[in-house]
Amino acid sequence: MKKSQVIIGIPSGLLLLISMLISYEPGIIFGLSGCFVALVLRQIRLHRYSYRLGHPDRYSDEYGYGSSDDLLDEAETYERDEKRGR
Repeated sequence: MKKSQVIIGIPSGLLLLISMLISYEPGIIFGLSGCFVALVLRQIRLHRYSYRLGHPDRYSDEYGYGSSDDLLDEAETYERDEKRGR
């Protein structure tokens, strides 16, 4: 998915810049739409990291953070809330 984001985003960005310099309206529209699609692909790709938005100290006493060197192992997940019935 990252490759498709790059394949769509870079040419669209270049088309947008060139179209803005020469005032070519259809190029601006195509460039903006391509950049939008690339940004949507980025959001889809990075959606799996959205659990990091929780407060980091929410379960620090109960689960003992710091036992692993991998930050993704210590990241906030919604599974803990589902287990507690919240």
